[in-house]
Amino acid sequence: MKHAKLAYLITLGASLSLTFAGCKKGLDKTTEIPGRKYGSISDTPAKPIDSGTPIGTPPGGIGQPQPAGTTVDASKPETQGIAAAKGDFSNWIENRGEFAAQTVYFDFDKSIVKASEVGKLEEVARRMKANFQGKALRIEGHCDERGTEEYNRALGDRRALSVREKLAQLGLDPEMLPTISFGEDRPADIGHEEAAFKKNRRGELILLSPPGTN
Repeated sequence: MKHAKLAYLITLGASLSLTFAGCKKGLDKTTEIPGRKYGSISDTPAKPIDSGTPIGTPPGGIGQPQPAGTTVDASKPETQGIAAAKGDFSNWIENRGEFAAQTVYFDFDKSIVKASEVGKLEEVARRMKANFQGKALRIEGHCDERGTEEYNRALGDRRALSVREKLAQLGLDPEMLPTISFGEDRPADIGHEEAAFKKNRRGELILLSPPGTN
């Protein structure tokens, strides 16, 4: 009886030894990914990347910094550059005819004021200084229909700002030069050929007078 019990214990001990040896051998085969520790936080699936705030005009006007986490609807012209000027010009009286002949035209997909158009802005600056002290000048950026609506709105912004910068260089107060982009929404010519496109790639200048004045 004693011999049988002893044989059983020896057999059990040998089995356990083989089991532990097998487990250790299995652990030795674990291969870690280079640069990572198995079971560390780096194994946690990465969170989806936030695509960010939709492209639009920063609150406070074109050219102003956009607070983090702010979302602006760029499809609404009223959210754009007019507030960048010194005051709120939304109630000022418009005169669209005063500088209609000085509309600035741009090359395809460009926002730089061409040398051939600078004379128009020199005329505008001269007349504003001589005849329209205390009045403002809104600059509207426009595009032809080619390109997406979002792209053309941004391009219209750049065109309006380019005209504004040139007028500021000519001595006008930039804070009295609000800008706004209409992109492709307000074509001067509804045609779909190059002759129409040339008319639509433009910057219009609108004289603004304070309420109650002529």
